[in-house]
Amino acid sequence: MDKRTRIAAMAAILALSSPAAAQQATPPAAAGQKPVCIAPDARRADRMSWFNGFDPSDDLLSAWCRIQTLPGQKLRFNVLFRSTQVHRSWDTSFEGGTLPASRIVEIIQSLLPTKDGPVAGEDGMEFHRVLLNVVQLGAERTPGGRILGFPSIHPASRELFLSEPIQLRVKPVVLAGHPFALTVNLTPNLGALALGLQGQATDVVLQGWKGRMDAGNRFTGKCSAAIPYCEKLGEVVSFHAPWLVSGVTLEAEGENLTAVAASIMTQLGSSQSAFMKGSNPLAGFNAKSGKGSLTLTDGASTMRMEAQGGPGGTNRIVINWSVAEREGALYKRLDEIYTAFRNASKPKPDPKVMAPDSLGRL
Repeated sequence: MDKRTRIAAMAAILALSSPAAAQQATPPAAAGQKPVCIAPDARRADRMSWFNGFDPSDDLLSAWCRIQTLPGQKLRFNVLFRSTQVHRSWDTSFEGGTLPASRIVEIIQSLLPTKDGPVAGEDGMEFHRVLLNVVQLGAERTPGGRILGFPSIHPASRELFLSEPIQLRVKPVVLAGHPFALTVNLTPNLGALALGLQGQATDVVLQGWKGRMDAGNRFTGKCSAAIPYCEKLGEVVSFHAPWLVSGVTLEAEGENLTAVAASIMTQLGSSQSAFMKGSNPLAGFNAKSGKGSLTLTDGASTMRMEAQGGPGGTNRIVINWSVAEREGALYKRLDEIYTAFRNASKPKPDPKVMAPDSLGRL
């Protein structure tokens, strides 16, 4: 299989496009089929493990494969576009069979309009607004302010990508006998995009209707700042979605969660003791008030657990794994890859030519 996996929308996904269908369970794999959905093992002895094997190097497909390993007959799965705050949920279970990695791309594609239609769906969500965050690499910068500025002679200057982060959410995930909600945040990464465009990483490709994009003035034909090379775009436009996992969070609320909080802190401390200050994971936890915190770090990423308390003890637990943007070694390397890719086609300065002296020597 080619390293570059171009995954576009297919007609079969249209069944998911209505809110009514969205409420139905995701169908299991057909009998006899064994769709592949395998996330790479990113564990290292010198690195702290994230929940369920999640890692900052995970792309959308790897994150989806890890989510499918979660047990539970009745799960609620939600996709949220974090900038526009539009989302949709499905009732599902992953115990009836593993779905292919491409399924998550089909699900997300089903939310994005590829033709003219109502501004809002039956559920009131305006998914068309997501397409306003599609930007061309030849643009000066993204809507969020990230500098692009690919020169017009660069082969990738006319490529488009979605600059909006996304969130995958699943509940319940049971820990220490209590249900939690799992949130996986994915952020577009330009280094990952550069690798995908060069065939060195998965390249997720989505489609959207040009009429909902910031593609310029339809009457004058003038292109926009976001898509400066709009002249040859068709009515249905393909764009890249280079999402990488930027954080994972587990959250739970309820009364008298003190024992749950203490149990999880103890498990985290014992399994990741090499990355903990001190030897007692409960040193920062007050069993009477139900309040406390635990922080683990390996220098590249951080896990922070916080227990919030009330009159009845702990009433809220938040566990977060994250990596500081542009500080981790992975992000620095991706930034270097992106910069090198962007500068690859910049004109090189003319070499200095020395005039010969009176004897014709240089």
